[in-house]
Amino acid sequence: MMRKYKFVIIFAIAVISVSIVSYLISNFDSPPASKLETPLPQISKSKNPVTPTVKSEPSIGTNLSGISYWSSQHPFLDAFKSSGAWITQNEKVWDTKESDRLDLDENGWVKSLPRPGSGSQYTSVGTLMFRDLQGRYPGGQYVVLYQGQGTIEYGFDAKKNQAASRFGRDVIDVTPSNAGIWLKITATDPNRTGNYLRNIRVVPIAYENSYQRQIFNPDFIEKVKAFKVFRFMDWMATNGSTQRQWSDRPTPQDARYSIKGVPVELMVELSNRTNSDPWFTMPHMASDEYIANFAQYVENNLEPGRKVYVEYSNEVWNGKFPQNRWALQQGKAHLSGTQGSDYTKAMRWYGKRTTEITQIWDRVFGKDKDRVIGVMAGQAANPQVAKDALSYPRSDRPLSHQEYGIDAIAIAPYFGGYLGSPKHQDQVVIWTLEADGGLDLLFEEIAKGGVLSDGSPGGALQQAYNWIETHAELARQENLQLLAYEGGQHLAGVNGVENNDAITELFIQANRNPRMGKIYKEYIKKWFELGGGLFVNFSDIGQPSKWGSWGILEYVEQDSTPKYDAFLDLLDRFSSSKQQKS
Repeated sequence: MMRKYKFVIIFAIAVISVSIVSYLISNFDSPPASKLETPLPQISKSKNPVTPTVKSEPSIGTNLSGISYWSSQHPFLDAFKSSGAWITQNEKVWDTKESDRLDLDENGWVKSLPRPGSGSQYTSVGTLMFRDLQGRYPGGQYVVLYQGQGTIEYGFDAKKNQAASRFGRDVIDVTPSNAGIWLKITATDPNRTGNYLRNIRVVPIAYENSYQRQIFNPDFIEKVKAFKVFRFMDWMATNGSTQRQWSDRPTPQDARYSIKGVPVELMVELSNRTNSDPWFTMPHMASDEYIANFAQYVENNLEPGRKVYVEYSNEVWNGKFPQNRWALQQGKAHLSGTQGSDYTKAMRWYGKRTTEITQIWDRVFGKDKDRVIGVMAGQAANPQVAKDALSYPRSDRPLSHQEYGIDAIAIAPYFGGYLGSPKHQDQVVIWTLEADGGLDLLFEEIAKGGVLSDGSPGGALQQAYNWIETHAELARQENLQLLAYEGGQHLAGVNGVENNDAITELFIQANRNPRMGKIYKEYIKKWFELGGGLFVNFSDIGQPSKWGSWGILEYVEQDSTPKYDAFLDLLDRFSSSKQQKS
């Protein structure tokens, strides 16, 4: 009898889910209805928590671009948090490349500069902010707040306002250009008392009294707040991470977040402030203690009821990344008795480690473990990767994936990647000679195919749809959700084609074209039709270059692009639909 009722309930849930997806799909094309100095405090638990939903449903999130001095994202009010690594230099040499000789404290501040005769070439250190942005960052006056004794100098776009400055608080006048702000330390702790320059902050003067509480750039918050999930892969500096122990983690007191990544405290804070669900990618060498402590902080501080997506590293299947080489080593060492190639063993070991991590999270969350969505990532173009990962060695008692803490398969169903390959370079270059620069031919190949003599049958979109269908069927077989950890267009030259200026310009203009927005709507619609759940765009804000046009906005002050507008429209329809349902 209980089995009968269980079947009825499952059937009812399935019918409701299909009805919601069908309703959303049918309405896609219709008009919408009308402190950084001290650790962040724990967030009090809400009395009205969000009801956790494990069942896959249409939702849209975004990856956040990595923290760097050249990023146009500008997420923090304190610009120093996005500054570049210290550059060692002297009067004649811009970079003596002696970073290994730097005398740094645990937070990355320079404790001393070399004495004469020490053997070091450098005599000063400096760092860059807002570089290579074509002047697209806020100008005017900034305050440079600091502790300790020493001498700070400024250059490029910044000039010290001597009259307004005092000890511990410099004022700089900034006129934005492509050069950015240069901050240089020529002396620190001159009396050798241990009172070295530290806790340097560079803040627009308007936020001098609020940056510690506000933390995030209001323009950044405004641009990303509509998205329901933030994947923090690049914010965590996941690819090639060297973090092993909990003591290796980034902290709010770190000089900058462009080296080890953004602290968990700030990622949780951003999620709470924007009512979004976080997606964390755990470092590939992290210990069990690291994982448990990370999970415990999230459980203690994330708003009650919010879901948490947990993934082991990023694209462990991808040979370009150090985490792939780590998995190969571990697979050889720990699965030597199993059949298959070294790569197959690596993917099985990846599956094993993923389950160990998701089980740790489940234990930490205890009775609320349904809030934790354990993600097993695969390769969109190769379903065998996910199959191998899901075939991790099991105990004598067969367990479901859910008992192992795995709730979803995730892929990155990009479209158009083959257009930037050397194989097609000659044909695509000919397109660029057309009056429109090749845009008509490019969009025809994406939408229908047949333009390239040896392109993908049916075109770039159809190729992505085929990958989605294959993984949707695998997800159904394994009783798992299908998610997109990344996705969108993949127009970027590779293996030398990135240096072809004509093709780069074509790809950039295609991303700015209104037709790209229409394609995004069709593409996302099809993702949901084929059984996909959460779709996480890659990525939020970033300048186009020969390496790709990944940002749906090119800079944080920008209000509209075809890709960004497409996502806002879809998100608005989801919100309107849910309101009508409720």
